[in-house]
Amino acid sequence: MNFALKVRFSLFAVLALGAGPAGLSAASAARPAPVEIKLATILPSGTSGHQRLMELRDTWQKDSAQSVKLTVYPGAGDGEIALVRKMRARQLQAVLVSAVGLSQIDRSATCLQIMPLMFRNWREVDYVREKIRGDLEARLRAKDCEVLFWADAGWVRFFSKTPAVRPADFKPMKIFVWAGEPNQLGLMRDMGYQPVGLETEQILPGLSTGMIQAVPVPPFLANSLQFNRYAGHMLELNWVPIVGAAVVRRDTWEKIPAELRARLKQSGEEIGERIRMKSREEDEDAIAAMKKRGLIVHDVPPADLADWRSSVEKAYPRIRGTMVPADLFDQVRAHLVEFRSLQAAAR
Repeated sequence: MNFALKVRFSLFAVLALGAGPAGLSAASAARPAPVEIKLATILPSGTSGHQRLMELRDTWQKDSAQSVKLTVYPGAGDGEIALVRKMRARQLQAVLVSAVGLSQIDRSATCLQIMPLMFRNWREVDYVREKIRGDLEARLRAKDCEVLFWADAGWVRFFSKTPAVRPADFKPMKIFVWAGEPNQLGLMRDMGYQPVGLETEQILPGLSTGMIQAVPVPPFLANSLQFNRYAGHMLELNWVPIVGAAVVRRDTWEKIPAELRARLKQSGEEIGERIRMKSREEDEDAIAAMKKRGLIVHDVPPADLADWRSSVEKAYPRIRGTMVPADLFDQVRAHLVEFRSLQAAAR
């Protein structure tokens, strides 16, 4: 081997070694490991909400130059309360949950969901949420959770195996309630209803066996999980909005540089808005799809609507201060009075 060839061989060997295991170890040592965020939700795989979360994953990977790794786990069958427990145990770093899950962190978010017939439409929900979100986020932050974005998933409507329009029509029925809500179970029993606490994956077998006869859920979920196969009647009544948020553990979130956190939070806000808008469209699309498969929708006559409102008004004193913090209950009502006055003045 001549001298020039030896030099070229030596240079090649050095470069090859530099690109081999030892070289990679040096490069890896210089680059910190990515911040891993495992996010779980009960939203089923393939739903629009899940698809938006996957988009967020890709955006964060790009914006962070792969220094943040977001992994999404959809369709968690053990329920939102279990997801929050797993986040506390550091098995997860983030969750996307409704007010049912958020209430396990701090009761404040219940004011956007656990107040039947308080809100009439999405404009009211949006107005009140923006008025109080700073307070809600501060309360969650004090419990070591940072809100990434707010989301919603449609209006809860009552699906039942037999026709039901008035409050009294539901009293003979066994009604699904999300497990882990003892206050709600107690309140419903005291009002003469028959609640049955179950997790989401238990609803369909519960309907098929007769364990439950009525399910208050948003139409997109009823359609996605085919509850209407056994509960072929729906009451056209906006009972409560399903409102929630994606939250991340503060100790994980604060591992990310502040400037990058701001960019990732902005991406989260954009995804949250898209989830909200799409879920509202899907409410009506899901009802239309189920009607084609035989769902019967029952409108609520004015006299029966007055009966529903009278019934929930009697329950509000039990909800205020127990299921919903008293100060937030009062704030929501005050903001709604304000909003409705503004709307009336604008007409």
